Amino acid sequence: MADDVRRPRVLDVLAAGEPWEVPTEWITRVRTQLQAWADDPDALRPLRPEAFPDFIKGTPAAVWFTHEIAPLLTGWIPVLHGEYADLGTELTHDFYRPSSRLGGAGHVVYVAPTDWHLQAIAGARGFREQGRQHALQLSRNVVSLFLDAPPMAARAQALTAAFDRVLGDREATHLHITGEYDDIAQYWRNDALKDSERVVLPELGGPTAALRYSLNSIRDTHARLLMTSPDEYAGDYAQLMAELILATGLRGIPQAVARSLGNTTQDLEKALSSIHQTFNRQVWLAHVNQWLARAIRSGQAPLARAWAAAATRAAIHLSGVLSKAPWPEPEIPDLTSLFQILDRERWSALEATAAAESEANSLSSIWNTVQEEAGRPASSDDGTLDEPLPKPLDFSDDPLAELDALIGLESVKDAVRKMVAEVKTNLRRTELGLPSHERARHMVFVGKPGTAKTTIARLLSRIYHQLGVLEKGHVVEVDRSDLVGPSVGSTAPMTAGKFREALGGVLFIDEAYSLTPENTPGDYGLEAVATILKLMEDHRNDCIVIVAGYHREMQRFMESNTGLASRFPKLLSFSEYDTDQLVAIFELQARQKGMIYGEDVLDKVRTVIPPAPRGHSFGNGRFIRNVLEEAVSNQATRLSARDPDSLTERDLRELIPADVRPPTSMRAEDYLLQKPGT
Repeated sequence: MADDVRRPRVLDVLAAGEPWEVPTEWITRVRTQLQAWADDPDALRPLRPEAFPDFIKGTPAAVWFTHEIAPLLTGWIPVLHGEYADLGTELTHDFYRPSSRLGGAGHVVYVAPTDWHLQAIAGARGFREQGRQHALQLSRNVVSLFLDAPPMAARAQALTAAFDRVLGDREATHLHITGEYDDIAQYWRNDALKDSERVVLPELGGPTAALRYSLNSIRDTHARLLMTSPDEYAGDYAQLMAELILATGLRGIPQAVARSLGNTTQDLEKALSSIHQTFNRQVWLAHVNQWLARAIRSGQAPLARAWAAAATRAAIHLSGVLSKAPWPEPEIPDLTSLFQILDRERWSALEATAAAESEANSLSSIWNTVQEEAGRPASSDDGTLDEPLPKPLDFSDDPLAELDALIGLESVKDAVRKMVAEVKTNLRRTELGLPSHERARHMVFVGKPGTAKTTIARLLSRIYHQLGVLEKGHVVEVDRSDLVGPSVGSTAPMTAGKFREALGGVLFIDEAYSLTPENTPGDYGLEAVATILKLMEDHRNDCIVIVAGYHREMQRFMESNTGLASRFPKLLSFSEYDTDQLVAIFELQARQKGMIYGEDVLDKVRTVIPPAPRGHSFGNGRFIRNVLEEAVSNQATRLSARDPDSLTERDLRELIPADVRPPTSMRAEDYLLQKPGT
């Protein structure tokens, strides 16, 4: 991003339609009110503790309560991201001194009991009546601080109105200052809220109501997202719930969930039965990320955000966090990758706006620069100005820029960025004499042909070489024929030779599942696998091994040897491309070759791409590369009829629609309209 483009400080609530750029004056106003409560010697004195954990001595209960409820006013089980993700800490920083704070680049998921709004009242249960009265008023006053904060306004308004009714009702007030806490909590579950308030504060009805809300919200948002952004891997509600259950680590339907689902439980049981043996959590998470990324790019970001927030709530319920069970790991869905996609979209929009404003303000200077560099403006035959020819794209010195330029593959690109971040962090730990947290870097790539698996392997090797992790940064690409010999005793030397060739770089094994063919005991490929595993252990830091192939076949391959899964901790899933992405790949590859083209050329490219569903062996990016190479060849044939001395740079670089034809080398499978088999 350009230096003059300001990235605003935001509170990004995932369930909200868009991030909230938090006004400095709002933060100041809340902090001023908290300080006023702290400075008032008579205000809320019965509730002033000596100190809360991590709070300075003398912090009033109103400040502590503000810290606790600020994030929860954004929603039930909210996911917060941005510079103000740790909202409670930001507001109470004059009083709260924790040992660590959340960073602006991360996110946090907040979970609390369903009576979270009664924490101050619960804390005053042992006080005299005046103190309990103060607790009730304090709760109302703190909630009202957020009435003008957009992500919290609806819930704050509903809760403030409920507190006002309690304070205005003699019987309800009497219950709060004299009654047992269980009776107060029961009152809030059954009687305190109007129906319109229960809609925005569903969890206040208790755990059963909260679970029902979470299950209903994921059902509704899933149906809406499927309607606007269809996906071949995203099934119906029953399949989604089955996938969430398995991804959370369960093997059956929790009893509370079954009770809440009612008759839908039968459909869920069938879905679980049909997918439990083949379900792979990493592959599923990758598919979800790709689906959400497509929805975001097609203008459905609010719905994608709502779906992810609802899925997070459902996963939290399923994992049993509310019953103090272990937190699900990793988070479901992959919120880190999702927020990276959303951030890039937001920052790109800011850059585009800034660029447009800059261009509007500096047309004259640009024109002067063109005249100075070119001597005079170039004119076409009709008197209009010719645009300068764009330079070919060159990423030879910047593999991360080349990674960013790739079309699609959002979850893959995010995974690579995470790996780079891990390496940089560990290098810094080493510099400071701290123990590093190294993990094995070997990977499994799953996906159809032409989905950039080899390209990513080459980029990773270059990136790791630049970081100093790999000595050479080259890639040795092999398949079964390079590793498995024709006779007894020949396989191990062949495999070892290729592995030694890859030292200092990456050994990329394409169609790795062919090393362990089904129903072929004693196949020499098993010896190749055993040799590779031994060499991986002997040269742990000298070579990265990447095995690649179709989804199902690679799952079988990983299960063929008990040592494989533990040595390949990372799985990257490569989705096939839709038509728009294939056209974008044509554009990218053409620019890398220095070719120029018009929209009519891209329209012609669309006509030669087979319609979906495409064949099991359709080449994806490889197919598009063939289309481009065929177009360049056809252009050369077209230009050969002209006098070579008359050809300009534009002539040599420009493609026209007539150059674009189905590649003659295309296989028949590329046009087979069969159901994808992975």
